[in-house]
Amino acid sequence: MKHKIFAVCISIFLILFSIGIGVVLSDVNRIMDNYSTISMHDITSKNRSSLLYAKNAQGKWVNIGEIHGTDNRIWVPISKIPKDLQNAFVAIEDQRFYQDNLGIDPKGIIRALIVDIKAGFKPVEGASTITQQLIKNTIFPQIASKKTITRKIEEAILAWKFVHKYSKQQILEAYLNTIYLGGPNLNVYGVQAAALGYFGKNVNQLDLAQSAMIAGITEDPARYSPYANETYAIQRQHLVLQKMLELGFITKSQYEQAINEKLTFKKSNLLSYSHEYFIDQVINDVTSKLEQKYHLTRQEALNKIYNGGLRIFTTMDLNIQLSMENVFSNPKYFPVNNKIKEKVQGAMVVIDWRTGEVKGIVGGRDGENQKLLFNRATQSFRQPGSSIKPLTVYAPALESGLTPASIVNDEPININGWSPHNYENTFQGPVTLTKALADSINIPAVKIVEKIGLNKAAEYGKKFGLDITQNDMYLPALALGGLSRGVSPLQEASAYGAIANGGIYLSPITFTKVEDSNGNVILENAPSERYVMSKKNAYILEMMMEEVVKYGTGINAALPNMPVAGKTGTTDNYDNAWFTGFTPYYVGSVWMGFDSNRRIVDDRIGPVVGGTFPAELWKAVMYEIHKNLQPVDFQAPNGISKEYISEIVNNAIVNVSANEKTSNLSQNNKIQDTTKNNTNNSNNYSAILNNMNNVTNNNSTMNGNINNANSSLNSNISKSSNGTNINLDNKGNTLLSKNNINSQDKSITSDLNSTKLTPPSNKSDKSN
Repeated sequence: MKHKIFAVCISIFLILFSIGIGVVLSDVNRIMDNYSTISMHDITSKNRSSLLYAKNAQGKWVNIGEIHGTDNRIWVPISKIPKDLQNAFVAIEDQRFYQDNLGIDPKGIIRALIVDIKAGFKPVEGASTITQQLIKNTIFPQIASKKTITRKIEEAILAWKFVHKYSKQQILEAYLNTIYLGGPNLNVYGVQAAALGYFGKNVNQLDLAQSAMIAGITEDPARYSPYANETYAIQRQHLVLQKMLELGFITKSQYEQAINEKLTFKKSNLLSYSHEYFIDQVINDVTSKLEQKYHLTRQEALNKIYNGGLRIFTTMDLNIQLSMENVFSNPKYFPVNNKIKEKVQGAMVVIDWRTGEVKGIVGGRDGENQKLLFNRATQSFRQPGSSIKPLTVYAPALESGLTPASIVNDEPININGWSPHNYENTFQGPVTLTKALADSINIPAVKIVEKIGLNKAAEYGKKFGLDITQNDMYLPALALGGLSRGVSPLQEASAYGAIANGGIYLSPITFTKVEDSNGNVILENAPSERYVMSKKNAYILEMMMEEVVKYGTGINAALPNMPVAGKTGTTDNYDNAWFTGFTPYYVGSVWMGFDSNRRIVDDRIGPVVGGTFPAELWKAVMYEIHKNLQPVDFQAPNGISKEYISEIVNNAIVNVSANEKTSNLSQNNKIQDTTKNNTNNSNNYSAILNNMNNVTNNNSTMNGNINNANSSLNSNISKSSNGTNINLDNKGNTLLSKNNINSQDKSITSDLNSTKLTPPSNKSDKSN
């Protein structure tokens, strides 16, 4: 009877064993079929953080942060991972790693099987090699926490495949770059991210004690991360060092030194990124370029940025960006209104106008370390007020034949029931274009646009990069800045940059190239360019805009040893205030206002205009940027006499004399080009005047023809000294002190007022 029972049991065992073998073989075949195409590339290309670079003061590319998705992982080659760190992981995780040719640990499997049997055949003990852990963490991450027989079979088969296909160094590199090593409030994968997260340094800078600490985290990051429990972490570190000593990886002396080393923990800001407003714009720009070039959806492009291990080379200048951020963090540069809780916002963009490269962006006064904020420098479009005048009024005026000395009568007018006004509701009579621009007088701007035509004004606005629509085809929009959509500081800085760049517009860029994780260039980025206006007229306009800063509404933006050309702007109800200007090096645009579009009022000075806080903030930033740069002047184009043009513009800033006013008024308000008599250039001035046709203004309209006087002007200029350099002094900076000036600039959509610079108290008239 006993023999029969034994035989039955043996039969049942053999049947079950056969069934088990069949099931296993079936699983093996299925696994081989399902994962036959899996390679190391499938592992190494997954979920890599992308790195951001900018040039430092020495012109060297430096890492300024990283962009990552769910897994914060920065890939480094095995050659940059210290040998001590490699050995630390081997010692604590897989001591037979270098001898193993199966991908599995048979002894470990037997040990784990015994533990599982004691637990009632529940799979509670792991026996994974480094190769198996690599497979588990990358091929099966979604079920990595589950211990099942099927998963173990899959891991073992793929591990066997990997050890026969790849070298130990390849496997170890992949493992050390993918293992989770995070802790409380620290999401890091791989040893490079861990080195930054725990010690604030790159992995190749870790010493033995630090390496052992990081290797010890692997077993249970929630328990052994020093940010979770430093005592447990140190105990685990000591165990790692003990194992390394036993295996001969380190000497007794090295062991003692590492045991006694006091570790200091420090998170690096490179685990994410600062300079958020700039980097957020870079992400947007790279996303758009990837969509265009590779026909990706926006989500696909973003996934490539956050998980593709890209290297993005930005145009940021670290010194400029930090200078901007420091100034924006100082509340003294912003209006204060204790009656309301809302904070006055601001934004600024700085561009190298010679290259189109954006060097700095600040998009608001929001809190630090926040990502994907609303960027007022690039995403907010506000009415520019009078800061539009150089673009849609004076640039096309010069291109149409007027000169800095052309005279327009500033007087009350009525155009189809609309009567624009100047800021102080006063009128100066005949004024030159230079004077009208410097003081931001509205009536001359309206008359000029009315004469040259809305189409031409709009054409130049578009060429300068503004979003001019059909809704803007009326005088208040194109002459005084009441645009339906508005402009951003990025747009306005780029537009003014075209004036500085000799009439050539360069589209702004925030990055120059993008490489994939293998160093292959996948995107190259350069600005597009287009012709806007002639070099001669761009230079003349620049010199006219210098007068704005020397004597006009922008006097608070003047720099001590560098020429500045710019323009202020303020809109209806004082809800937007601007200053945009450029130097021989950079162009910058500053906007201030409330997100709610409420009126900007300061408790100390009242309504805020572009010539006050925006101009002062612009100056504070630009002073820091330029303080170590060589003072230079704007360079005249070849064949143009700087000295002669300067004399014309300087004379044109002075108000027309009383006799000239009387004479002009008696001649039915003719618009003329005139300058003061100068014996040295009397022939040139006579030639200019003789070749210019007067344009008659009949109160509300300018009748007559503006012929091309610039051809004559250019001819006479070319005969003068060729491009003589004149270093400008601080003329105008001390003419009117900041304490007795209220720089104002007012240009509105409905009741269009212009800016007048209030003179010192000892002057009775309103001219500067």
